[in-house]
Amino acid sequence: MIVRALAFVAIVLAAAGCATTDNRVVLREFEQSSNRATRPLAKIAIVTIDADAARRKAWDDAFAVRLASAGVPVTTRDGLPGAVATDVGAVTVDGAAVIEAARRAGADAILFVQPPSDKPIVKSGGMYRWLGARSDPDPRTDLDTTPSSVTEVRLYAIDTTKEAWRALVVVNYPSGTAADASDVAASVVNGMAKRGFIRASPR
Repeated sequence: MIVRALAFVAIVLAAAGCATTDNRVVLREFEQSSNRATRPLAKIAIVTIDADAARRKAWDDAFAVRLASAGVPVTTRDGLPGAVATDVGAVTVDGAAVIEAARRAGADAILFVQPPSDKPIVKSGGMYRWLGARSDPDPRTDLDTTPSSVTEVRLYAIDTTKEAWRALVVVNYPSGTAADASDVAASVVNGMAKRGFIRASPR
């Protein structure tokens, strides 16, 4: 029984990808959508997808600070010419107008950020859905009873017009504050550094 439990934990950790030391913030990459960079990015445009202007700014700023601390020049949606009012409440905003605006701003990639819902995922196998585990039978552990939030990030390369990297960031016991945005951004920047999209992890 103990051996089976340890084996299950090992599988979950392998699926989870990169994580902070306390495992509160877990980054899981989509392997089929994630590549290694041939060179570090020169400038990244950050576009948070959320209908609430205050939340958009909080998440944009959190990612801008973390990327800047790793020495990466950035611009946010507010800095994109003509893109501020483009699809502000849409589920996806990676249309031609935003891409062209990022290109005019000198960015060679766009980092699309989909913040989590204000209401955390609770119970009912929430973590299992994101980690791709099966729930028949459904082994009850902290993984599916811990309140969690999920942020999706997608890195779009302007030169190739293709998705270069995609990941989910799971935050256990989310606070629902800007602190979560900063923790998620730190995890994403570390993941991008390991893939070679930026030169180093943030200081």
